[in-house]
Amino acid sequence: MVVTYSFAGDTIKKDTAKKYFLDMKGKVTQGKKALNRSFIRIYADSSPVVMQKIETDNEGWLAFQLPLQKFYTIKVSKVGYVTKIITVDAHMPKSFETGDYYFEFSIDLFEEIQGLDVSLLKDPVTKIFFNTFNKGFDYDYNYTVKINNDVKKLYQEYQQMLKAGKKQTPGDIKKPDETASDTAKKQTTVVQPPVVKKNTTGITFSIELFSSNEQVQKNSPQFKSLVNVKEYQDGTSYVYYVGEYQTIADAEKMKERIAGYFPSAAIIAFKEGKKLDLDEALKQTGK
Repeated sequence: MVVTYSFAGDTIKKDTAKKYFLDMKGKVTQGKKALNRSFIRIYADSSPVVMQKIETDNEGWLAFQLPLQKFYTIKVSKVGYVTKIITVDAHMPKSFETGDYYFEFSIDLFEEIQGLDVSLLKDPVTKIFFNTFNKGFDYDYNYTVKINNDVKKLYQEYQQMLKAGKKQTPGDIKKPDETASDTAKKQTTVVQPPVVKKNTTGITFSIELFSSNEQVQKNSPQFKSLVNVKEYQDGTSYVYYVGEYQTIADAEKMKERIAGYFPSAAIIAFKEGKKLDLDEALKQTGK
């Protein structure tokens, strides 16, 4: 389906085919210390071109969106620290491509030390994929156990080199009860989302960003780089919203994620493409 819009006398064709996303939120740390000014670089499929580059905030958090049905390589880095890699396989059966998904993770970086062999970190520390049984995104448990065992040995060597005085900063000093093994366990932490029950009501939840008396182009800086902004008309106003979630819980997480940019954001509901009163939507979905 194609709809035409008019901007200042020019007619623009816009593809309104639905596209769904995996919204990811992550935290980058060094032990218990948040690492601000860390970066992630996202590569799609086999392309060597960076699709997105995002910086963590002062508390080490960052958030981003990945279109479904692609494979992603995510490199987490900070100047002076060893880069780690996460992969996300966002492919899924078309029957599950009915809304946006959410996944949260954390990753622990450690400082570069001359002579420390970190070649094993050329492989991903975590592999995330769509689990058709849980109907949500999950991580490869067996792979993570294996890589954690390998990284545990690397951390032991890292700690030995710190004690030898090759590299030591106040952030490297561990409390007596925090061992190299404890640190290794932290570095590939994945926060599993709750199991999502299939929503058979046809109701979806979104986050309203703002309304405007004039139509706003989708590449406008007002959208703070959000890539899946949608629009509907309410009388003479244009209303802009993001996300299409099967549960209000996932919509709440997205709302929290963007609250700093859109403090007046609100959750709204749709049924079969038509706006529905939120209380009625909650009643019909049994929430």
